[in-house]
Amino acid sequence: MSLREKWTEARERDRQKRDANEARLRRLAVADELRKLGVSVRTVTGQLDPALTEEALDAMVKAEKQRRAELYETFVRAGGMTTFRALGVQILAGDDKVYTIGQHDSWAKTNASRLLGPLAGAEAEVTDATSAFSLGKAIVMPIATAPLARKETADAMITFTNGVVHTFGLDGSSALRDARKQCVQFNVLGGLSAPAMTGSGGDPAVSLRKLQELRDADLVSQEEYETKRAEVINSI
Repeated sequence: MSLREKWTEARERDRQKRDANEARLRRLAVADELRKLGVSVRTVTGQLDPALTEEALDAMVKAEKQRRAELYETFVRAGGMTTFRALGVQILAGDDKVYTIGQHDSWAKTNASRLLGPLAGAEAEVTDATSAFSLGKAIVMPIATAPLARKETADAMITFTNGVVHTFGLDGSSALRDARKQCVQFNVLGGLSAPAMTGSGGDPAVSLRKLQELRDADLVSQEEYETKRAEVINSI
C-alpha cells in the first residue's frame, strides 16, 4: 500500500469516527429533550437504549409534542376539572378518566398531564406511614424537645382496572391527612362511575338517592352531583 493510500485510509477512519461521535451526541441531545418531556429512553443501567436510532428518537419527540397539543385541546374543551392535589391526579368535567397533574401551558398550547386510566373501578388508598427524624422540625423546636422531632411519610396509591398503579409521595402529617380525606372523595366518584350507578343493571332511583345523600354529606361537589345525575337520568 502506497503512502498516499495509507493517508487516504487514515482520513476515512477519522471521518467515520467523527461522524459516529456526532451521531452519538445528536442521539444524546434528543434523549435529553425526551427526558425533559417526561419520556425515558434509558435502560435500567442508565444508558441510552442502543436499539433506538436517531430517526426513532426524533419520531418519539414529535409524537410526544403532538400528544401534549391534543391533550391541551381536550382540557380546553372540558372547561373544568376536579383536582385531587394530595393524590396527584385530576378528572376532567364530563370525562370519567383520571389524569396526572401536568403543566397546562396556555402560551405553548400544550398539556403535560398523562392519562392513567378509567375512573370507574379505580381505588385510592394511603400506604402505612413511616416516621423519621426531621431536621427541619428540630431546628424550630426547643432544644430539649428537638430529639423528638419526627416527620411522617407515606404514598398515596391509586389502582386502576387497566392494571396501572399510580403512586404519589406524601411528606408530613398534613399531607397524609389531606390524602386520606381525598381518597374517600375519589373512591366515591369511582363508585358513582361504575356501571351499576349509570343504569346498567342498577336501579336509577336508588342511584339518584345515593347521589343526593353524597351531595348532602359534601362528599361530592354540586358540579359533580349534577354531572352524575345527568348520566343516571340519560341512562334510563
